[in-house]
Amino acid sequence: MSDVVTGLRQVIQDLVAPELKSHTAKFEMLQKTIEVQHQSVMKLIESQGKRLDEKIDSLRSEMHSEFSALRATNEVEVLRQVSPISERIAVVESRVRQG
Repeated sequence: MSDVVTGLRQVIQDLVAPELKSHTAKFEMLQKTIEVQHQSVMKLIESQGKRLDEKIDSLRSEMHSEFSALRATNEVEVLRQVSPISERIAVVESRVRQG
């Protein structure tokens, strides 16, 4: 019986152990490859995120400038349209005071 156990142990050591070591080495190599690729993807995502933030900031600044310009144009237009009415009111008020 002892010879059978010894023989079985020898077969396992001769056949299974080297294959198991080979698979372990391949697994570790795959783990390292995945880790390197993961780091690469994370750097790319971070880089793209920064670029997106910069574009958003640029767009926000551009929108702010456009809204400021529109506000100024709107104020000028309101004054242009209200000015004749203000003059008419002033004329009417002066006539009422004189009258």
